[in-house]
Amino acid sequence: MHNRKLGAALLSAAAASIVLAAPVAAAPQPAPPIDFGSLTGPQSPQDNPGAPNSRNGVNSIQLTVGKWFGSQHGPNLYDTKFAPNVKWSARDRANAEVKGSDCQIEISFPGTSYATKKTANCQGSIGFNSNRYKTPGSYRINIVDRVSGASASQAFRIE
Repeated sequence: MHNRKLGAALLSAAAASIVLAAPVAAAPQPAPPIDFGSLTGPQSPQDNPGAPNSRNGVNSIQLTVGKWFGSQHGPNLYDTKFAPNVKWSARDRANAEVKGSDCQIEISFPGTSYATKKTANCQGSIGFNSNRYKTPGSYRINIVDRVSGASASQAFRIE
């Protein structure tokens, strides 16, 4: 009888140690809340909003690249005589135009030797007579307001 009690005690102790050694599953964690503000973003991967409280009030820049010279063959597609016309419009948080000369606009032409155009005008348009794109390929024109940090970019192709 003594052996049965000892055996039962040993069996109970072994069962308890198995249960205690089993891995314990963690309680499921709730999903993180969705940040709906991050679901909307710039119009293209290169666009960046400006600082929320920039001293000039600029939150974004709208950029349009069109032809000054040459022929347009399709959306953002031009011939090898293309010279760009660049139009920009600085916008506040309500998407209203920011007028005046409180910006530090820089227009650049990556992949070319063309000089960066600089102006204080928050709105404007300029045709580039000497910036001819004669070599087929893909190009981009960038614009940034150095006061707010807002920027935009537009890609195009030359055929």
